[in-house]
Amino acid sequence: MTRMLEQIRKIQPSLLKNKYAKIGLCIAVFLTLLYVVIPKPRLLEKYSYSSAVYDKHNQLLKIGLSLDDKYRLFVPISEIPDVLKQALISYEDNWFPFHFGVNPLSLGRVAVDMVRGGRVQGASTITMQLARIVYHIDSRKLSGKFLQILRAIQIELFYSKEEILEAYFNLAPYGGNIEGAGAASIIYFQARVQDLNLQQSMALAVIPQNPSKRNLAKQKGVAEVETAIARLQEIWFKKFGDAERDNLSLPLYAHKMLPFKAPHFVRHLQNQYYGEIFSTLDSSLQSSLEEVLQTYVEQNKSKGIYNATAVLLNHKTHEVVAYVGSNNFWNSKIQGQVDGIRAYRSPGSTLKPFIYTLALDEGIIHPMSMLKDVPKNYSFYTPENFDRSYLGLVNATSALNLSRNLPAIELMGNLKKDSFYNFIKKNGVDHLKAPEHYGLGLSLGAFELSSLEIAKMYMTLANLGEHCDVKLIKDDEPCDPEQFYSPEAAFLTLDMLSKAPEPDRRLLPFAQKRNKDYPVYWKTGTSYGYKDAWTAGIVGDYALVVWVGNFDGTQNNHFVGRTAASPLFFRIVRTLAKQEKMEAIKNYGLNLTKIDICQNTGDIDNGNCRQTVKSYFIPGVSTIKMSNITRQIPIDIATGKRACRHRPPQTRMESFDFWPSDILKIYEQAGINLKRPPEFLENCDEIEVRNQGRPPLIQFPSNGSTYIVRSHQLDEERIILKAGLDSDATNVYWYVNSKLIGVTKAEETLDMKAQVGKLEIIATDNFGRSSKIEINVKLID
Repeated sequence: MTRMLEQIRKIQPSLLKNKYAKIGLCIAVFLTLLYVVIPKPRLLEKYSYSSAVYDKHNQLLKIGLSLDDKYRLFVPISEIPDVLKQALISYEDNWFPFHFGVNPLSLGRVAVDMVRGGRVQGASTITMQLARIVYHIDSRKLSGKFLQILRAIQIELFYSKEEILEAYFNLAPYGGNIEGAGAASIIYFQARVQDLNLQQSMALAVIPQNPSKRNLAKQKGVAEVETAIARLQEIWFKKFGDAERDNLSLPLYAHKMLPFKAPHFVRHLQNQYYGEIFSTLDSSLQSSLEEVLQTYVEQNKSKGIYNATAVLLNHKTHEVVAYVGSNNFWNSKIQGQVDGIRAYRSPGSTLKPFIYTLALDEGIIHPMSMLKDVPKNYSFYTPENFDRSYLGLVNATSALNLSRNLPAIELMGNLKKDSFYNFIKKNGVDHLKAPEHYGLGLSLGAFELSSLEIAKMYMTLANLGEHCDVKLIKDDEPCDPEQFYSPEAAFLTLDMLSKAPEPDRRLLPFAQKRNKDYPVYWKTGTSYGYKDAWTAGIVGDYALVVWVGNFDGTQNNHFVGRTAASPLFFRIVRTLAKQEKMEAIKNYGLNLTKIDICQNTGDIDNGNCRQTVKSYFIPGVSTIKMSNITRQIPIDIATGKRACRHRPPQTRMESFDFWPSDILKIYEQAGINLKRPPEFLENCDEIEVRNQGRPPLIQFPSNGSTYIVRSHQLDEERIILKAGLDSDATNVYWYVNSKLIGVTKAEETLDMKAQVGKLEIIATDNFGRSSKIEINVKLID
């Protein structure tokens, strides 16, 4: 306004003698006063807008309604193609670039019609049409037409021609509840306005003049639009020539149905973003997963399987590429509109691989380390395996793939303090309670996670420990990855997981061989009470998590990961493998070495191992020792007993396995009788015997533990003692603070009366081999 007043002051007085100059000055002053007095009109700000979600190939997934139930999608003028602008101006308002909101010549023509008694019509410029839309003016009446003119001038005072066109293209009516070229192009042509051909652009230019008759959703409307386009083409050819004549011969096809693909995914994005949303979803993969999942559920209804979910991430790009939140979004019986990908459920054993990853990373195990799958009591907690059986010693790879609970619990307990808990938190899981709340149950899934959170963890594993958050939006900035654990530990975990055959093929010949075409790194999970069946894993470029269950938590004995979820998982895997080549994850440049390992002990071959296997370890990290289970001992040829020392030809050397007593007991319970070393000759002295075996391993209590006892129950308080023996020992002699308190056989326990204070507990076997621990007993009232 200040600039306009300055221009008026600079007018030369001599010019005012000219009557036209005076008129021009009056108009300028009038317009200046209008600018000062009349407020700036609000054009686009007062409207709400739709959001349109596209997949990664710009295919429409869904367009939503605005708050006032309109399809109205905002498109900035910079994205409106010039051909559409030219078509509109040519058809509606050829003088638009030059007038100030009204066209005097057209108004003169209308005035003549009015004098002759005609209807008030026509002469509306683009700006006047915008004024009618914004201010809801009934321009059929004379008063309405006058108000429309004033409002058009008001708009021209405050907005540029580009801004006026932008408002028009976003608010113009296109039939029904469709407003704006952006929404109309998507609804009628399922294409963004930027991608329309000339014929389609002309359709959008002519429809607003009579949107009810020219509605492309109706057959008559298509005919009306084609007639109007024909008139526009005549104008177009006169103005621009016939170079585009071939493009104008294209048929005008309009879609009748709006898509609503990946409804759970789309709904989440529309709750987070607005406008045009370009997602990472791949419509083709989405359709494939939906088809496989729905077919699987249909075929397994007899087992009570009515619902399932699946989420697929591209671990190389970190993108969510498929997202099936339920079996049927529209089925209220299964609560189909619940987003099962983000719902919190017990993950069962799906996170066990990461306990092994951390154990590998901390050097506690290597893939062939032997772990104890034996009963163990943890104060008030006595965990069991899923099948309530025990395998004795089992290597880490088999323990993981067979999902043995006891080895996983033992491993988690051997990690650095709260290592596994902190790992889960580090992955963005922010709803966990304090670690004390879960205790050892954390290793068995005694908490809740979403499918997406699990998939993110497997995506990080596939990227050899490099963590990035998932991408939902295509053009999001690339992340700066964070190394969660060593790439060596990640690769070894993947290599271990790849050893498990597909569940429905594991009994078939060549099952393992078929998997080698595309290795699958996978793990199952079953929640407590048979409420959730899971399978999570990695194949090719993808991390995939599937879930089978009921959203209301109803249990079903069929909801077992291996039998309910993994068949669906592998159907999806095979579908993916048909569409693209699946590559194995490589270990290029990693600090890994293969070495000969005793198959039955998991230790380095000492030359006595009956069978060896090649296994990876991480140099400088992995705890790996020379085998001492299989030993060569001298045998007296005459008696067959164990000789005190080797004295050929009276003795010969033979190999025997010296298993701890707790492992021997487990094998006995399984009906397996292991060959034990024979007893010593009677004339062997104590030193010779002691030097040929291992001391007892005190299993209960744990070294350094603290016991709390109550003063009024002191006489009843007991502490359980138990030790594992070398296979040649039979008895344990228990000493507390140097006093013998009892004797037990192998695998027997001893109840010790609680004594307040620090206690030194020594276990000595019948060959004099000893070990000791210290505990502390505190007294409270």
